[in-house]
Amino acid sequence: MNVKDKLIDFEKKKINGAAKKTFINSGWLITDKVVTMIIGIFITAVIARYLGPENYGKFNYALAFVSLFTAISTLGLEVLTVKSIVNKDENEGTILYTSLILRIIGGGILIILSSIFIRLIEPNDSMLHILVLIMSFSMLIKSFEVIEYWIQAYQLAKVTSIIHIMTTLITAILKIGLIIFNGGLIAFALIYTIDAILISIALTISYFKLRENRSFWKVSIVYGRGILRQSWYLILSGLMITMYMRLDQVMLGYMMDTKVELGIYSASARIAEMWYFIPMAVITSFRPVIMKKKGDNIDYIDSIQKLYKIIAWMGILIGIIIIILAKPIILILYGVDYLSASKILSVSIWAGTFAMLGSARSIWLVCEGLQKFTLAYTFGGLIVNIILNYFLIPHYGAFGAAVATLVSQFFANIVVLSLFKKTRISSIMILKSFIPKFHLKK
Repeated sequence: MNVKDKLIDFEKKKINGAAKKTFINSGWLITDKVVTMIIGIFITAVIARYLGPENYGKFNYALAFVSLFTAISTLGLEVLTVKSIVNKDENEGTILYTSLILRIIGGGILIILSSIFIRLIEPNDSMLHILVLIMSFSMLIKSFEVIEYWIQAYQLAKVTSIIHIMTTLITAILKIGLIIFNGGLIAFALIYTIDAILISIALTISYFKLRENRSFWKVSIVYGRGILRQSWYLILSGLMITMYMRLDQVMLGYMMDTKVELGIYSASARIAEMWYFIPMAVITSFRPVIMKKKGDNIDYIDSIQKLYKIIAWMGILIGIIIIILAKPIILILYGVDYLSASKILSVSIWAGTFAMLGSARSIWLVCEGLQKFTLAYTFGGLIVNIILNYFLIPHYGAFGAAVATLVSQFFANIVVLSLFKKTRISSIMILKSFIPKFHLKK
């Protein structure tokens, strides 16, 4: 074998090794999602039964409220930190420590903002004030997630998967213990904080044990300024997305006299979201394939259309199954007190289909360099969601919020981008994916 053949053989082995590593990494991520989802559904159902719709609604109200400010605490650093580590833009220790300090500052801002706003919106509910404070403090502890960015950069998903699974099991046992010993809402909120502490400690130990680069951790003001200049767009997008995803629960909790409707809505939302990891796995698998075919226009478009078809008909299949089994599912998991959640679930499940199609379409936006339109459709969906919730919630409660979410998802992921010439084709392709006749064509 000559030198050229040896080089070719070496490159092939290198590519195969990278593909194998990516496959194993994806396998651990999926395992993590499946195990935590199964445990999460069971524990959530037990807690929901124990707390009842009113207290379960109050707990989720506090959680949704804190989630509105999550983008401020994370600062869009997940994408930027991973990119910086991969590209070696700065010393690894400097990247991580500077990102950690920025996350801590962002977490502090989140605590201040969430504490101020909950007192303005719910001035007389001291229990909510305490719940929001505890949950927002958890976001400060989650600053150590910067180590997870390092793990992502080196494709060590096995580490985070084991940490998440073990932590989920530990906190599940603690929650069951609270139920046995009649724990209250504050105790459940503290477990939310304990979860963050356990993950942070495990990530820190894993990093210092596994790292090969022994660089010192130090803060770089220059790197910090540079990363913040890049992150404003991600922070704004994150704020839009979290408001879009959580504002319905906040409005439902604020506009109704009790938190019962929110408790019922949260129960249905949990089930409606449990299948998301499947289409997300498909989308993740298609991403590199579509990006590689960008140069060949026919194969490129065909691959995108194929992805839309898979996601759309996967959503239709899940939607039909849920409509048929909604009542038995709710009764088995949550009990008769939550029976009205079955009607809400039958509507909410369809919103997920359009949300997943929006995630699939993000690949096309990146390939075409049209990411700026993400703000347009997110903002459009947010405005429609707010308006519909404002008018529907007072008359229809949780069911009105479910309808508002479904309509706003359709509006955001289909209608908004059809208004722009550059993105109209994506809306047409998504609509085509729902037409059975289109699937029979070669």
